[in-house]
Amino acid sequence: MDAGGGGRSSNDLPWASVFDSAANLRALSAIQADGFRAASELVDRFVRMASAGIGAYGQPAQPVTPAGAQDRADLFGATGLEPFVASWWAMVEQFLKLPAQCEQPSGAAEPTLDLATATASGCVRLTATPNGAATSELWLRNSGSVDLGKIRLRCGGLLADHGATIGPEVTGFDPEIVPMPGRSSRGVTVQLELARQTAPGTYRGMVLVDGHPDVWLPLVLVLGQGAP
Repeated sequence: MDAGGGGRSSNDLPWASVFDSAANLRALSAIQADGFRAASELVDRFVRMASAGIGAYGQPAQPVTPAGAQDRADLFGATGLEPFVASWWAMVEQFLKLPAQCEQPSGAAEPTLDLATATASGCVRLTATPNGAATSELWLRNSGSVDLGKIRLRCGGLLADHGATIGPEVTGFDPEIVPMPGRSSRGVTVQLELARQTAPGTYRGMVLVDGHPDVWLPLVLVLGQGAP
């Protein structure tokens, strides 16, 4: 659309860059960099002034009485400018680490069953061919102090979205019975072996704990195409 018959489009207007997210991001990064640079120069100047004994107006600074036991210090015993400088660089370090942390994808939660607190996290995931085998691992935890005795895991049948099913007999656990004393953690291998050709797809089921009805984990089996 032309403005005032001059043949200029709305993209040529000075405020059009406000809606350019890439340009705004570059501008913000430049502003942050300038701020860090200016603050760093200011801190360096204070440190040089304190080291040389120069006051704020170029005059010799008044002698400083050594800090006594009553003077305030940080956790590491530093006084004067030291806590300020340390705090500043700690803040800068956190800002520098933040982009790297945001770029790293968060890993999937490890499949865990805590029997003492009746909580579970993660998901058991297996991948296999239609007539192959697959293994995975889950963790049993007893965060309490009471011995929970011997624990047995169970897994029912698996169901895919297209209606195909896999019976419970193909899924097993090693070890089958797991002693769980207080303050303990045990790894259990989940084993799945298909004895016949099974339709490819994503099958879902559930891992249960005998005697602990409130604790369970989802199980996902992905069957790909077999060899031609």
